[in-house]
Amino acid sequence: MSKLTWTLLLVASMACIGAFYPIAKFLAGSIEPLVVAFFRFALAALALLPVMLYQRSIRVPRREDIFWLFLVAVCGIVPTVFIVVGVESTNSVVAAILINTNPLVIALLSPLLISERVRAGAKVGLVVGFLGVVAIVLNGESIFNLFNSAYVWGALILSSAAIFAGFSKIYAKGLVRIYDGLYVTFFGTLISSVVLALILAFTGKFAAVVDFSSSQILALVAVGIICTALPWTIWNSSLTHLDVHVAASFNLLIPIFTTFYSFLFLDESLSMWIFAGMLLTSLGVYVVQKEEPRPAIIQ
Repeated sequence: MSKLTWTLLLVASMACIGAFYPIAKFLAGSIEPLVVAFFRFALAALALLPVMLYQRSIRVPRREDIFWLFLVAVCGIVPTVFIVVGVESTNSVVAAILINTNPLVIALLSPLLISERVRAGAKVGLVVGFLGVVAIVLNGESIFNLFNSAYVWGALILSSAAIFAGFSKIYAKGLVRIYDGLYVTFFGTLISSVVLALILAFTGKFAAVVDFSSSQILALVAVGIICTALPWTIWNSSLTHLDVHVAASFNLLIPIFTTFYSFLFLDESLSMWIFAGMLLTSLGVYVVQKEEPRPAIIQ
């Protein structure tokens, strides 16, 4: 695959993921977060199943890898639930920015967890990116009013979701290089949907499904296929060639696409603090990735 093809695929995948945040804002408050997460993963697994069957890729993972597949799946569930919860009190642009600070989390933790080397200059990027997160979370609020703001609590929930997303991506790397991106995406979404189905069945929340409107159904289908199955498979496949913190640099594009979608379809606006925070987090992640001597895309 050529360099140009890889670039176009990865940019397109970020455009698809970026659509999830305004859709989550649309669904927030009308559908339970766990229900949204279930349909996201279940529909993604169903969309990938025919491809897995066609390629005859369905096989039982090695016993020692089952735990890591389960960990990747669970760490993927939490951000989805937290996005739907947090976006209700913030907005889709803030959600996209905060969740996609996970490259900073990855750069910080990957040397400790999977022994990836992060050069010294990346530490500057981590500090700059963290300042951006602080600017977005506070959004001009006084630190003394921190715990009285629904917005701040929503932003903190979204920030913590970035940590779980970082763990999921870090541990996906080893699995992708044993199997492949399609395999890891399929089994990750399948395990996630089974776990969520059990939770929803136990809590009796499946009953609300019959009341979904046609627009909600279309939104859930888009989340499962366009925002998850396709882009996650592309991104996971890129880990065959790239270090995880390098591949994560493409997440910089997600808030940009989300901002475009939100202005186009939702009545949302950026404050000065959110805009400044976006610039700082983008700059921080850029510095982290710039320190990597390998090119971002390998043919």
